[in-house]
Amino acid sequence: MLRFLEHRIADRRILQLIRRWLKAGVIENGRRIPSVKGTPQGAVASPLLANVYLHYALDLWIQAWRRQPDCGEVIAVRYADDSTLGFQKKGTAERFLNEMRERLAKFGLTLHPDKTRLIEFGRGLPKRIDAHGDRADRRPSTS
Repeated sequence: MLRFLEHRIADRRILQLIRRWLKAGVIENGRRIPSVKGTPQGAVASPLLANVYLHYALDLWIQAWRRQPDCGEVIAVRYADDSTLGFQKKGTAERFLNEMRERLAKFGLTLHPDKTRLIEFGRGLPKRIDAHGDRADRRPSTS
């Protein structure tokens, strides 16, 4: 985290303040519990620091990844630690998800298993569902 910040912040006093913030820990039941890694949960600076960290760990990687040949269209939207990605091709989405897990692991991060999934969408989806008989239980009833 500090190496990432040093790319953008020249003022050593600000970097020292952030170092202290990262070491501050949290108070639970009146006792101070020091931080081992990451930012203190609920700290004011945590979202800002998470955005900087994910810029280097994820955003720049996504920009490079989407330039691969035969990827098709790839869109990415991230807000803090939440993101939504859209892919033109299902195979690309599956490959990206596997590679993203590996990328995040290099930075000590994981995807939340209950929040991470592939969802098919698009203009042709209703016709594809009818043609294959898939997901009939998810179609709205006409009654």
